[in-house]
Amino acid sequence: MKKFFKWLVKPPVLAFIGVLLLSLIVWFEAPLLSFDGSAPFASETVRWTIIGLLFLAWAGWFGWRKLQAHLANRRLMKSMAGEDTPAAAPVPEEGALEVAQLNKRMQEAIAVLRKSKGKDGSRGGLYQLPWYMFIGAPGTGKTTALTHSGLKFPLADTLGKGGVKGVGGTRNCDWWFTDEAVLLDTAGRYTTQDSHGEADKAAWTGFLQLLRKYRRRRPVNGVIVTLSVSDLLQGDDIWRSSQAQAIRERIKELHEQLGVRFPVYVLVTKCDLLAGFVEYFDSLGREERAQVWGTTFALAKDEGTDAALAAFPEEFRLLEQRLQERVLARMQQERDPYKRALVYSFPQQFAGLGEVLGRFLNDVFASNRYEAQALLRGVYFSSGTQEGSPLDRVMSAMAASFGLDRQAVPANGATGRSYFITNLLQQVIFPEAELAGVNHKLEQRRRLLQWGAVAGISVLFVLGTAGMIASYLRNQAYVADMAERTKAIAKQVAALPAQASPIELLPVLNAARSLPGGYEDSDKRVPLLNRFGLYQGDKLGEAARIAYRKLLQDTLLPRLQQRMEAQLRRNDANNAEYLYEVLRVYLMLGDPKHFDAESIAAWAALDDDRNLKGASDEQRLSLAAHELALMENFRHGQAMPELNQSLIADTRLALARMPLQQRVYNQVKRQLMREKLPEFSPTSAGGREAATVFVRKSGEPITRGVNGMFSVAGYAKFLEATEEAVADVEKERWVLAQQEASQADNQDQVRAAVLQLYYDDYIAQWDALLADVTVRPFDNLEQGARITNLLAGADSPLRKFLIAAGKETTLGSAQAPKLPSAAAKVMGKFSAYKKKLESAMGSAPDASAAAGKETNPVDEHFDDLHRMTAGTPPPLDQKLAMLKDVAVYMDSAASAKRTGTPPPPGDALAKVKLEADGAPAPLGGMLKSIDSGGAGLTSGSERERLNTLWTAGPAQFCRQAVAGRYPVVRTSSQDVTADDFGRLFGPGGLIDDFFQKNLAQYVDMGGSRWTWRATANDGSLGIPQGTLDEFQRAARIRDAFFANGGRQASMRFDLKPVALDPNIAKLVLDIDGQVLTAAPSALAPASFQLPSGKGGGQVKLDVTPASARSSMHTEGPWAWFRMLDKAVVEPTPQGERYKVTFDVDGRKAGLELTANSVVNPFRRAVLEQFRCVDKL
Repeated sequence: MKKFFKWLVKPPVLAFIGVLLLSLIVWFEAPLLSFDGSAPFASETVRWTIIGLLFLAWAGWFGWRKLQAHLANRRLMKSMAGEDTPAAAPVPEEGALEVAQLNKRMQEAIAVLRKSKGKDGSRGGLYQLPWYMFIGAPGTGKTTALTHSGLKFPLADTLGKGGVKGVGGTRNCDWWFTDEAVLLDTAGRYTTQDSHGEADKAAWTGFLQLLRKYRRRRPVNGVIVTLSVSDLLQGDDIWRSSQAQAIRERIKELHEQLGVRFPVYVLVTKCDLLAGFVEYFDSLGREERAQVWGTTFALAKDEGTDAALAAFPEEFRLLEQRLQERVLARMQQERDPYKRALVYSFPQQFAGLGEVLGRFLNDVFASNRYEAQALLRGVYFSSGTQEGSPLDRVMSAMAASFGLDRQAVPANGATGRSYFITNLLQQVIFPEAELAGVNHKLEQRRRLLQWGAVAGISVLFVLGTAGMIASYLRNQAYVADMAERTKAIAKQVAALPAQASPIELLPVLNAARSLPGGYEDSDKRVPLLNRFGLYQGDKLGEAARIAYRKLLQDTLLPRLQQRMEAQLRRNDANNAEYLYEVLRVYLMLGDPKHFDAESIAAWAALDDDRNLKGASDEQRLSLAAHELALMENFRHGQAMPELNQSLIADTRLALARMPLQQRVYNQVKRQLMREKLPEFSPTSAGGREAATVFVRKSGEPITRGVNGMFSVAGYAKFLEATEEAVADVEKERWVLAQQEASQADNQDQVRAAVLQLYYDDYIAQWDALLADVTVRPFDNLEQGARITNLLAGADSPLRKFLIAAGKETTLGSAQAPKLPSAAAKVMGKFSAYKKKLESAMGSAPDASAAAGKETNPVDEHFDDLHRMTAGTPPPLDQKLAMLKDVAVYMDSAASAKRTGTPPPPGDALAKVKLEADGAPAPLGGMLKSIDSGGAGLTSGSERERLNTLWTAGPAQFCRQAVAGRYPVVRTSSQDVTADDFGRLFGPGGLIDDFFQKNLAQYVDMGGSRWTWRATANDGSLGIPQGTLDEFQRAARIRDAFFANGGRQASMRFDLKPVALDPNIAKLVLDIDGQVLTAAPSALAPASFQLPSGKGGGQVKLDVTPASARSSMHTEGPWAWFRMLDKAVVEPTPQGERYKVTFDVDGRKAGLELTANSVVNPFRRAVLEQFRCVDKL
């Protein structure tokens, strides 16, 4: 029964059952289907034909599968025979015989295999057999295990027992062909790859690719890893680790190259080398020796776990326990004491293998997240032949512990018996052939799907019947829904106002468009449940589409035409291009010859966006869909509307006033703008440092620049597009009819005029950019030094920018070869037409200029820039080299500012300023900005230094000693002391000393008012003129009060009585101990000098006869000035003479004061106007 179900779920059988069920449906159900009253399946002939085609299709599919299997076998055998392997290098003569013998042996094997039958009875069933691969280090007993496996080898009678040596791509492995499987015995060096690493690796990889090529679905069904007991016990840890790593790598490569997950069986061979093995198992018969000795691990549900490795210690312990249980019985059977001892110790010998084998398995199969998890299926122990000397680890350990000599175990005698191999292959490994490459959950799901397919085929008939019923009910509902919606649309149409706007039309248009099966559903697939021969949508849907088109024609078309005519009547001369487009689509609306549905619909959608501001995006999209559907009506033979010919004529007349070349140029310009050619900007040309050194005066980002249309690449595209646009003018002459015929006759003139418009825009765009880009203003000297260093460096952004700008503004002969043929034609015609115009205007170019290269307006306009950036090296480099000196100067100025010393001379800036005057734009402006920025920062830093000196010295003293005191402030009661006055204003005093040391070099003192000198370094230092005026007042105070050159203020003057009041009998004036006596009859003058050192700084005026106010008195260092404040002092035309009038109790005395110089302290305005300067 199990075999029957296994046969039943095979794909060919399932397919046959499906075809059989379909045939029953065709025979019994198909006659019920009808289409438009016709029943195409009513005839038995038709049904038999369909059923025959179904079975023919099944037979073809089944034969194709058989053919594929047959071809796969042929390709596989051909590859095994080496027929598809490239010819190798010539074989030496002494090896030729051996190679020929190998080839002959393989050919004979293939011939036998081709006659053999597969499991399904087909010949050459090699492809269907499971394939297993033996891998292991050399000498691990792979070949021995196969030789003594007890398997049936069909080639043994013909070729002898043993493997067939591979040839061609499989020359390094032996093929073992059995009735149940194909076993590949790979060369041991493939595993270790320790002899010729690169060659072994290449051969191994090639071998795997060969397997994958010819057995794609399941290249191998499993891998048998062989380990020798002698290798495990005699090798050291390093050797075992290297062997484990080599095997792990080979398994990993198998996973990666073959792409499938397969079971791995570990076979520990040469177990007879364990002391006592032969004696322990000597009593076993043939059947007992064929059984399996080892453990098969349970399949883990989670592929990422190490369940097998975790289970190995316990399983090994059980094997050891089983050996212990049999020891007593075997010892009783054995008569020889020596052999009895070996039997007794064998379980211990076997136990010593567990730890080593466990570590080895962990090294090979332990999982990690970076490699595919190997499927360790089981660990088994065997012995092919009993040869060699057994390894007695127990006695060796005891001998080492007690210091005894180790006694060697006698060598085994060759018995030729195999232990524990036959059933391992036939009953464990081969039955699990389908385990490779199979996910158990997926396999279980596949079986469920297979049974589901059987069940699905079984219910197909039921579903067909249910579908017929569902189709009837759904179509009935569809007819009812269509009738209800049609009535609703009729009511909406009747309720529409006469002048309804397009937005008001949307509800009824949307309803008509969305009728089921109508226009909107034209491309939709009809649901399956609506079919089954009962679908009514074809009839009703066509009627719905006709009704929708009629509704569009009656409602939307008149309004669309009215919108076009309204814009044509507006006749907007300021937007002639748009007016032209409106006229073009309007004419299309009534001209079948030039009708273009997409153009009209696109214009309508654009007009909706412009005029229906209150409409939502959804409404605009919906209206655009209706307008496109309206245009499609005309493709179905809809009659076109009548156009307003008078309006057309008026519009054509208005458009004829716009130059043709302007319209063509605007069209080409819009086309190139849409292409979004790469924009030229300071950053794109100057590199990554451009944003550091450049800014734009307009405030535009430095990443913005000239549109790519105005570049050399854009120029080539413009020429090509112009040629096409001018050619299109001829195609669209119908738009303007005859009004444009005279202009379109000469296309060469149009091309030349369009080019001139382009050149004008080209020059304007580049002029604007070059004038707008400048050097970033310097915030400080350090930044200025960095920027000028970048500008002068080998990777200068300025150099890159200007050279790139020079190239992009060179449109002359250098670029001509790169232009397309159309562009060359345009340029040739442009030059010819230009010469024709020059001839007609009586102006011819200079002969010498004509002899030179051809230029255009762009090249001529930017000629200065081209000369500056052309050559190797270009002249630009010489100008930029000066900036290195400017950077050094700014570094020095910054250092001087930090140390508080004066800045260095500004010769570098002077050179830059001088060079800037003759440099072309934009270099000249940039050099000037560098000069002004550097000079301003240098003077600013010097001003800061001077401010520091000034505020810490003279300014502070001035505020403390002079500010708000007499005589600077006439009304103050506090006097400036004589010493403080001299310290501040005297020669070499604080103000004079500061000025001479720090400011005198920057001041022009030749005029009546001091001014700042205009030097290369901007001598003003940024100090205001008002501050300089205060220094000039301080100098005048110095000259007036310190004429003797000392540090103490002094004055000399004469006083002469001029007139005394009659009531004054006598006047006595005592100035610091110096006395003037006067009477009406004696008006003699007197000389005075202050300070005199006689009177203690007092001034007293006495008048006789005495009265209530007969005297005046002042004291202090400025006593004489305070006395003069009580008098009326009048200057005279002579600068040294003053009239002084004292009024003492109504009695006046007139004196004449004569100073010793016109520069004297009695001109008080300079002193009183002086103010302390807090900050320069």
